[in-house]
Amino acid sequence: MKRKSISIHLKRATLHLSFIFIFLIPFYLPQENRVRRNAELNVLLITLDTTRADRLGCYGYQRAKTPNLDALASSGILFQNAYSSVPLTLPSHCSLLTGTYPLYHNVHNNGFYILDEENITLAEVLREKGFETAAFVSSFTVDSRFGLSQGFNHYDDRFDAEEALKNFRSERRAEDTYASFLRWLEGNYQKKFLCWIHFFDPHLPYDPPSPFKEEFKGKPYDGEIAYMDFYLGKTVESLREKGILEKTLLVLAGDHGEALGEKRELDHGLFVYENTIKVPLIIVCKNYLPQGLVLTQRVRLIDIMPTILDLLDLEKRKECQGQSLIPLIEGKKREDLPVYFETYFPRENYGWSELVGLLEGEWKLIEAPKPELYNLRKDPQEEENLFPKQKRIVQKLKEKLTETIRYYGSSLSHRKKILTEEEERKLRSLGYLAGERLERKGERILPDPKDKIDEYVLYFRGNLHETRGEYEEAEKCYREVLRLNPEAPTNYVNLGFLYMKMERIEEAIKTLEEGKKRHSRSLLILSRLIGFYLRAGRLEEAREACLETLKLEPGYFDALFLAGSISAKKGDFNQALSFYEKASEIEPENKVLKMRRAFTLAALKRYDEAIKIYQELKDEYPHDLRILKELCALYEEMGNVSLALETLSPALKHNPEPELYYDYSLLLEKAGNLKQAINFVKIYIEKSKDQKNGRRKEAERKLKEWERKVK
Repeated sequence: MKRKSISIHLKRATLHLSFIFIFLIPFYLPQENRVRRNAELNVLLITLDTTRADRLGCYGYQRAKTPNLDALASSGILFQNAYSSVPLTLPSHCSLLTGTYPLYHNVHNNGFYILDEENITLAEVLREKGFETAAFVSSFTVDSRFGLSQGFNHYDDRFDAEEALKNFRSERRAEDTYASFLRWLEGNYQKKFLCWIHFFDPHLPYDPPSPFKEEFKGKPYDGEIAYMDFYLGKTVESLREKGILEKTLLVLAGDHGEALGEKRELDHGLFVYENTIKVPLIIVCKNYLPQGLVLTQRVRLIDIMPTILDLLDLEKRKECQGQSLIPLIEGKKREDLPVYFETYFPRENYGWSELVGLLEGEWKLIEAPKPELYNLRKDPQEEENLFPKQKRIVQKLKEKLTETIRYYGSSLSHRKKILTEEEERKLRSLGYLAGERLERKGERILPDPKDKIDEYVLYFRGNLHETRGEYEEAEKCYREVLRLNPEAPTNYVNLGFLYMKMERIEEAIKTLEEGKKRHSRSLLILSRLIGFYLRAGRLEEAREACLETLKLEPGYFDALFLAGSISAKKGDFNQALSFYEKASEIEPENKVLKMRRAFTLAALKRYDEAIKIYQELKDEYPHDLRILKELCALYEEMGNVSLALETLSPALKHNPEPELYYDYSLLLEKAGNLKQAINFVKIYIEKSKDQKNGRRKEAERKLKEWERKVK
């Protein structure tokens, strides 16, 4: 009896102590693990394009020169196992900014999709809450025309002001993106803001500027990352200088990685191995988040939006498919999160099979014509395919993958988990889908990208030869790639562009015309043919190609711009203006387009409208000689010589070329100021003394004539 009583008392005492311990846990959590929410924080989101986590110092890479990223990681939270759902820039950023999988937002590839307005972005949510919102992007891949500008008050996607037609090689270096951000910050740092900065530098071709080029000779990819890190540091320093760093939440994330030749993949998008879907993720907010915390649990880019909203003490959007990482940071949750991933790049660019898969626990399933299964805990390099040996695991993961696709792809009735027959028909008609499907037992089968790797490598070999100027070797590679896969419109275009570089214009046109015969409704081929015809001076054929392109895609910017230019060249300014106006709805900031619109309006005698555009251009580009000359000519045509002189005068200071002095002297003559006209024509004659042309002789005649009149 006594022993039993003692036992009962001990149990009761233990129970009381347990209650006390559980009650006191929240008060004795280490201070550094606590999270403080604050609705007044700024948010700076920085995305690091094509950046592998294992190439950063803070992720253990000894050769890295990433002091700024490393410092941020030590002062914030580093996630060792963060994943993108797509190894491609546009769909990955769509997931990051909406908190949803591609299954929901329905953007699966670069350039072929536009983020639907029904998707709610982080920028839209925060703008509604009073945040100033701005974005500064570095690649055409995330140009505003693809829908990512939703919710941003300011979306800076200008790469080269003189580039009328952007393409997938349009980009800018980190220093230029940083400079644009800095100009914006100067007028907005006192406001509560969300700012997204996108650095694109570690992307093929790897070409870091000096001194990183020399320091990382033989390791240009690492050099690009080091260069990007330098401007990331300057970005953070600019916040510190404005006194707002400590009230700014910093989120730094890669959008996807880079294969660097592993698994024979040279860049990204073809496969879905760890090297291209595992990304860096660092979150920093001094005084509000723990410092120096390293978390090993698996997380996703889709978790970033709900995490930011949580820290700002805002409710998670019902559309968000990610989870807030705050409970994980606080230690309240410890489990890995599952990851759905995909790439439609091989299907839509080459006509090979898409890849989809699931990360669950230690297992990774890749659904493909030749499926793969890896145990990442035992085999992080994905060297042993266990698919044939683990039937029970495979079946379980397949069921989970099917359930994931059904659940995340059906939140809205019109969302599609994969391309439907109608979507596929449309994309094929636009030339974006390649390859004929094989039929087997009622299933549609495409080649496994693994089986086409030699063809893929051959294309890259050709591209390397082209970059080096070894055009004949490049031609051999491209012709063989086209022979192997004539169903991919891109193969005709690559060969055609090479011929253009080689000044073999007619062969370039012939190549694309052959492609058009096979792909009569290919937007890709048709749109490139326009430029080729123009280069050859075949205006009527270029015009017809424009109209064909616009029948397929009425909002295709390049065709609208070029159709306007062709119409203007033919003297049909009304039609030219119609095309230019439609193009302006897509890209209102395009400098060259604005100049052509203004010139066309002037040709139609709509002077006030033309002057308004020219004044906007002059304010933005105050020293651009072409703008000043065109505006000056417009004022002269209107008979307002004084305004013409006022417009051209600054050009003499900033662009003192000889011809300007003669132009200015002629305006002075019109204004009746012959004495000054004589002074300026003398300057022209002196500055052009080494020239022997008709204009100089004309100026000498004018000088004698004016001097006689003055006497």
